[in-house]
Amino acid sequence: MEERGIPGRDLMANAAAAVVRTLHRDFGVALRGKVGILCGGGNNGGDGLVAARLLRAQGADVAVWIFAPPERLQGDAAEAFAAWRDGQPAAPVFVADEDAWAGQRSAVLGCSLLVDALFGTGLLRPLRGFVREAVLDLNRLYKGPIVAVDVPSGLGSDAGGPAEGEEAVVLRAQETVTFAAPKLGLMLSRHAGAVGRLEVEPIGIPEELLDAAGCGARMSTAADLAPFLAPRKPDSHKGNYGHVLMIAGSLGKSGAAVLASLAALRSGAGLVTAAVPRSILPLVAAGAPELMTEPMPESKAGTLTLAGIEPKVFQNVLRVATVIGLGPGLGNTPEVADFVRLLVSAVGVPCVLDADGLNAFGSKRDDLRFRAGGVLTPHPGEMARLFGVSTATVQGRRRYYAERLAGETGTIVVLKGYRTLVADPDSHLFVNPTGNPGMATGGTGDVLTGMIAGWLAQFPTAPRLAAVAAAVYLHGAAGDAAARRQSEIALIASDVIASLPGVLAELRGVGGKAAGNGVPAARAEATNAGGYAGV
Repeated sequence: MEERGIPGRDLMANAAAAVVRTLHRDFGVALRGKVGILCGGGNNGGDGLVAARLLRAQGADVAVWIFAPPERLQGDAAEAFAAWRDGQPAAPVFVADEDAWAGQRSAVLGCSLLVDALFGTGLLRPLRGFVREAVLDLNRLYKGPIVAVDVPSGLGSDAGGPAEGEEAVVLRAQETVTFAAPKLGLMLSRHAGAVGRLEVEPIGIPEELLDAAGCGARMSTAADLAPFLAPRKPDSHKGNYGHVLMIAGSLGKSGAAVLASLAALRSGAGLVTAAVPRSILPLVAAGAPELMTEPMPESKAGTLTLAGIEPKVFQNVLRVATVIGLGPGLGNTPEVADFVRLLVSAVGVPCVLDADGLNAFGSKRDDLRFRAGGVLTPHPGEMARLFGVSTATVQGRRRYYAERLAGETGTIVVLKGYRTLVADPDSHLFVNPTGNPGMATGGTGDVLTGMIAGWLAQFPTAPRLAAVAAAVYLHGAAGDAAARRQSEIALIASDVIASLPGVLAELRGVGGKAAGNGVPAARAEATNAGGYAGV
């Protein structure tokens, strides 16, 4: 506003118009009833007041509640209130204490749709007093849709900030219309489940200013896959698309090896060899006839072991690989740990380390060194073991731990879970928006390991961070397609693999029209409320 002379009232008008467009598009039926606009005393409340005026002009039945004393309204918010009052609609109700809320609660609960414009990005502490009680009441009692303006009230816009404590209460929205760019809190907060579907709307802030004020994070989009979806050359052969060596599986966990290996194939790798304990090789070979297999020595427990490995034979196995996937279903035994630690220090090709591959290092992060680069794919529990902290601690500071592990090990780190994070050693970060809770089932992490390995095998010269982030996005998108077809409840890991062909075909149509290998958050697409990946 100061540098470019853009009036605050113009930004407020654009924000309100974006909210109203969303209401008409997604909540047309609810708009036929009474619409309640809940406003605070700041500019977020001003956005709500302007939206109320626009809706009233369009014939909607609108009621406004202002959760602040009249004298608290200042600046653009005061102007918005004056414009609403001068239009001579029904007077807004001021709710400034517990008694006032108790008197208005039933009227608010009787609305068919609520717009949450109580608190915006400026919130620096958890909600207190009667506003907290009002939010608790609405979360417990209100049955209709709630649309949040910019951020759901009570959610800190900076993940991990003062408003992010365990005691924080956040008004749960079905949809959030945020302005200019996603806020970190919308993506990474422990309360981000309150965001619902996220829409990102421009309101007139110049993009170069957004880029200059950026936080070093990008939200992955379908456009990020464009560089990887170009048609293959007509004279291609399987050797052009890499050879993944998937070292995985143990007695009772042959499925992990099958899922990871098949996911690498379905992701486009030219060749995949599954190196597995000798006793489970028939099961793995039967799982997919396209796989090659390599029998490996095993312990009495049916896990991989260094004992009995013929160095020359194993060197020949390693020599064919362009990427190694290591960890799914290996088992957590001393023999496996010795095998993994030796292999990681010796191989001269990129290595994707997951599950028991990570467990082999315990908390000895200094030993996670790769000659040709590595990708680590911990879930929060595995990350917690690496740092000797609780899983809750990791979940409360996801970005911090992802970037710290990447910096300490010189690897790409994929911290799985809701809004999977992909970090590199230079503090670049992708936040993944795809996926859904149905993917919180055994085997989806193995699928992700295979997909990342397959992607790296095909695109050895591509920027590694971009390639890994694209594979993570694709994994979640395939999970979303599977959930639409199978339901979240019935979804299993092999459904994600089965969805890959259709999703790749669809994304090729989207990606072919897009450009870039990392869309800044300022220009990010609207996203769903998913983000689970390999939990």
